[in-house]
Amino acid sequence: MDICLVRPSSVTNMNSMGDDAVLPIGLAYLAGILEEGSHQVSIVDSPGEALGQYAPLEGTVNGLRHGLPDDKIISRISDTVQIIGLSIMFSMEWLPSRNLINLIREKFPNAIIVVGGEHITALPEYCMQDCAAIDYCVLGEGEQTLLELVEAVDASLNVHDVEGLCLRHNDEIIRTKPRARLRNVDKLPRPAWDLLPVSNYLDNGVMSGIDFGRSMPILASRGCPFSCTFCSNPTMWGPLWRAREPEAVVSEMMDYVAKYDATNFDFYDLTAIVKKEWIVEFCNLIIERDLKITWQFPSGTRTEALDDEVTKLLYASGCKFITYAPESGSDDMLKRIKKKISKPKMLHSMRDAVRNGLNVKASFILGFPDETFKHALETFGYIFHMSVIGIKDVSVFPFSPYPGSALFEDLHQQGQITLDDAYFLKLSQGTASIPGSDTSAFERSYSPRTLGYMCLFGMALFYSVSFLVRPKRVFTLIKNLKNNKQESRLERSLLIFFARRSKQNGLT
Repeated sequence: MDICLVRPSSVTNMNSMGDDAVLPIGLAYLAGILEEGSHQVSIVDSPGEALGQYAPLEGTVNGLRHGLPDDKIISRISDTVQIIGLSIMFSMEWLPSRNLINLIREKFPNAIIVVGGEHITALPEYCMQDCAAIDYCVLGEGEQTLLELVEAVDASLNVHDVEGLCLRHNDEIIRTKPRARLRNVDKLPRPAWDLLPVSNYLDNGVMSGIDFGRSMPILASRGCPFSCTFCSNPTMWGPLWRAREPEAVVSEMMDYVAKYDATNFDFYDLTAIVKKEWIVEFCNLIIERDLKITWQFPSGTRTEALDDEVTKLLYASGCKFITYAPESGSDDMLKRIKKKISKPKMLHSMRDAVRNGLNVKASFILGFPDETFKHALETFGYIFHMSVIGIKDVSVFPFSPYPGSALFEDLHQQGQITLDDAYFLKLSQGTASIPGSDTSAFERSYSPRTLGYMCLFGMALFYSVSFLVRPKRVFTLIKNLKNNKQESRLERSLLIFFARRSKQNGLT
């Protein structure tokens, strides 16, 4: 069949522009399995085909859309197309994506429109009710589901037998039987990168982590065995964690070095390091083959396996940046959000990582439901300890209930979140930690405005102590900024900020 996969424009805001687009590895995997099934596939990557092209997002004060305008996206879809698939990963993208879907339906009234991604998986019935142009929603891990749907349509078979779908039936919206997760990820064909504007990303230094060179995304595993209540993983992937063979991952990296001149690899895994044996074998393979590359974990990972031996191997094999995700420094909050970590063990792991040369970042969230000022003070204390032991970066974000997470479901059922256009507009603007409300929608000890200042205070506390304890970092920071060089997330953020100012002048 003639299939076009579409990545709509990404959505961001004035405070985040310049750091909001990465190569869409999920779409590339979908294209790969469809091509293996002998279908004719094309991809329209709106951000990738217009990197740096921002426009004001209708209905918002500081919201932006990044990528091709809708008419340009539609013009790139072949007139012979039979199935159009759209990937919608983030809920902040729903409103402009909905508009694009409706425009696609007008232009292609006979085409089948299929949508998937984390946002769709979290809210499939809502999305189909809100957008009548959608024919099918692919839920969760989508490769096998999409391929079977296409084959069922092509052979005029009953699509109700395809597992993992949400569809319309007799004026109702129903789900088919849930699809079991793929257990052998290496059975999937590699991402069809040749259908995407890869050079646009690599030539312009667009990546997920720190700019260490020409960066290709890669996956070593899928899923996460944990069930944190603020995360959408349990809905999107479930508790099954499956890793690829280390040999297969290293082989793929070597091919990208040869084909794309890649020098760095960004691992997009939700939780890459679960088994110590796996990461040890992986690092040793890179060392044995003397690959002249760097690699990083910008998304965060578990720390149980990150001891002195492993962190030495990480550094020796080219890993330059790793993110820890404690989320909170309060034992009470960690228990409530089901974040199963040991704070002392994490600090010990960080000390090993810093001592062995790794650039370490930690991520925190403030403002969970029922969090008090006492809990926040405990988080500040934990941040202080991290600054003393020598990690380089910390981020502190306000809590936002993400569709698909257990906390979102609780708040939605309690009536504290209303799904409507106002909710999604708030998300796209990034102006409030509680989307859809101008005041606190949760019973907590401080307001959203105060929460924003507390997040800033947490980061200011970290960097002031870090620079005071290690004053050489101030000079390194100034030197790297002057030379447009990145060695930490702070330096990357500052360089993006300076570039953003010039772009904002052009938009205002």
